[in-house]
Amino acid sequence: MTNGYRLFFSLLLLCMAALPASAEVYKTVDDQGNVTYTDNPPSDGKTVEPVDLPAINTQPGLQPPASARKKPAENSGYADVSILAPAQDATIPPGQLNVVVQIFLEPALKAGHRVQLLHNGQAYGEPAYATSFSIDSLIRGEHTLKAQVVDENGAVIAQSGSVTIHVKRTSIQNNPGKKSNK
Repeated sequence: MTNGYRLFFSLLLLCMAALPASAEVYKTVDDQGNVTYTDNPPSDGKTVEPVDLPAINTQPGLQPPASARKKPAENSGYADVSILAPAQDATIPPGQLNVVVQIFLEPALKAGHRVQLLHNGQAYGEPAYATSFSIDSLIRGEHTLKAQVVDENGAVIAQSGSVTIHVKRTSIQNNPGKKSNK
């Protein structure tokens, strides 16, 4: 098949796909007063009233929230330090007992450097030569996570932006099936 035929059939398919978008809408009322809207006018001679629909209501696209990417200091040797997972404003459901935090580093972690995970501004565990961490026993509420690259002396070389997560947990106050000991 030559390019001319492909172009012709592509345009034909495109036009056919757009046809339903420009279809008429009709309103009919039966003997019992029931109103029906359809794109096919009835053929039985009933009174048909074309409906003029307003223009399509469009909403401008939402701007994504500020990223958890923070440009490290130029002399840090890291072009990017960011938290890949969990995403900003992620909700952790009640059945999920731990959260895996994945860190992205560009370039990869250098010799002598470690990653320190911060949970609510406090160090979570010891700095590690790893880019994946697991946090468990999270209580209900809002939590902030941040990653820092530290050298062998513990000095912060680079850090990510903060990521906020929301942990959902069941509460005895919201569980009518259980009684509290008051």
